[in-house]
Amino acid sequence: MDYFSFGFGFFVGILVLHMLYYLWDLGQVGLFLKEAEKGALILLAMSAESIAYIQAIKYETMKSLNLDENTIKMTKNIDDYNFEAWKSSSIKRLLTAYPSRYAHLPKYLDWSGAMQVLNDVYKKGHME
Repeated sequence: MDYFSFGFGFFVGILVLHMLYYLWDLGQVGLFLKEAEKGALILLAMSAESIAYIQAIKYETMKSLNLDENTIKMTKNIDDYNFEAWKSSSIKRLLTAYPSRYAHLPKYLDWSGAMQVLNDVYKKGHME
């Protein structure tokens, strides 16, 4: 009877140990995903800033070349539409890249929500 108790305790101990390792790994993967998400949001924000800057230079150049005002407005409208579509698409792709187990982690659904999360990260000083 004692051997049975020791054997049973041994296997229960192994099972508990594996469960603890699983929970530890789950937490580590969650932390990794949050850091990867933060990095992706930073890259998206930097890209958006660069795109907006390049577009501003483009419009100034078009004005300095004395192009028709309607052409500049039409170009700006097209660029604005494409830029908004890019921002929306980039956030949707980021959200769909999450594994289903962690789909609840992002606290945003659109570009403005994602940028608010990034602003909160900056305010808390969690940027390195």
